[in-house]
Amino acid sequence: STENTKEISGRKRKKSESSTGSNDNQDSDDDDNNSNVSINSSESVLEGRTAVLPGDDKTNITMVLVDKHSGSVYSSGERTNEGKRLQIGKLAGESIEFDTDAIEEMKRLESGDSGPSFPYKTDEDDHCETPLQAYADIQSILDALCKSMGKSKSSLKIYDPYFCNGSVVNHLSSLGYTNVYNKKEDCYAVWEAQKEPTFDVFITNPPYSADHIDKLMTYITSTEFGTKPWLLLMPNWVHKKDYYENSTTKNQTNYCCPFYVVPKKRYVYVPPPDFREKKASDVHKKSSPFVSMWYVWGGTPEKNDALMRAFQRSDAVGDCDVARSKSALRDLRRNGSSNGSKKKKRKTK
Repeated sequence: STENTKEISGRKRKKSESSTGSNDNQDSDDDDNNSNVSINSSESVLEGRTAVLPGDDKTNITMVLVDKHSGSVYSSGERTNEGKRLQIGKLAGESIEFDTDAIEEMKRLESGDSGPSFPYKTDEDDHCETPLQAYADIQSILDALCKSMGKSKSSLKIYDPYFCNGSVVNHLSSLGYTNVYNKKEDCYAVWEAQKEPTFDVFITNPPYSADHIDKLMTYITSTEFGTKPWLLLMPNWVHKKDYYENSTTKNQTNYCCPFYVVPKKRYVYVPPPDFREKKASDVHKKSSPFVSMWYVWGGTPEKNDALMRAFQRSDAVGDCDVARSKSALRDLRRNGSSNGSKKKKRKTK
């Protein structure tokens, strides 16, 4: 929603309010002559304004901070878990267009609740961010997709429907893939309403609890999803499940036979700060209890083979094994190569 704002002017400021950017060395009369209040931050100069937040009474005036250079609007007091200013909207001419979800987050933080909030039911054990190494391992596949689609890294549209703390955007951006859609929204409601963003490739590490993976497999192998490529980071037991087989190799209407990228060193997942209650076990706070791997489908058998060949030619083969099928996965386990070493043969007398 858009609300009109007005600049702070003609108001004497106390020394205790110096955090909003007034100069304590100036006289209050000089402060009265300023048309607005500025904050000198390491990132930019922020201008203080008052505004009425969406849903609030018109007499409930709130201080916001405006970056005129970028057009971003921030909460004057609340910050994210990473210590960054919480963006709650953007400039729209002389008005502010507020992000209603961000406003709710700001109000929650103002109430003293420092834990995360989501517009849907969650399980705290699902809150683990994918490490950068996992994305680096599939970079050659993404590069091959760019080449086949005639796109640059920055123009390849990536969709990750499951939001945790947004690190997927930062990780993929560090690899050159800056066009990533990962929002705090109920993806199942989005899919049902067919309001997905436009995307070229689907990449995600879904929640492992309840029936999330089952729902995911049904969605990405539906006729509505089409022949878009997907890369899923999931536990190594998923390929044994009936719902997986029914959605892929036993799918009569949209057959697909994914290949598998198996890291030789187990990925470690770390939950964002304050996303889990403190427990005695450090393992609970540090990682998923499951060994995970990438499930990859190129959209068609021909494209799938091309992506697998691209991976096999890449440097990532030093860190990961690749398996064309479930039987090849079984061979990897028997040989012990998925963890970087072969099993020792039992000595016979």
